[in-house]
Amino acid sequence: MSVKVKFYSLFRLNLKSSGTEYELDQTIKLKELIKKLDNDFAGYISKKLMESGQIRPGSIILLNGKNVLHINSLETEIKDGDVVTLFPPSAGG
Repeated sequence: MSVKVKFYSLFRLNLKSSGTEYELDQTIKLKELIKKLDNDFAGYISKKLMESGQIRPGSIILLNGKNVLHINSLETEIKDGDVVTLFPPSAGG
């Protein structure tokens, strides 16, 4: 099963990557995918996206173009062919 993860904004700049792809044996939850990303990127992803075990306000995580906050947050299931898009929190006007 193949899952794509796309990085945008400061993620793309700081990680020097536009994203990554995983071949998984089974469906996983978003929180498990974030752990995999942390293993590959030295904890950077959860440091920027997470706060007190939840998605940090201002962070945007999309699953196939839909905000995971409107699906099942960190319990959202990631399946074959899914695309997860990550935007770090931003500020400004």
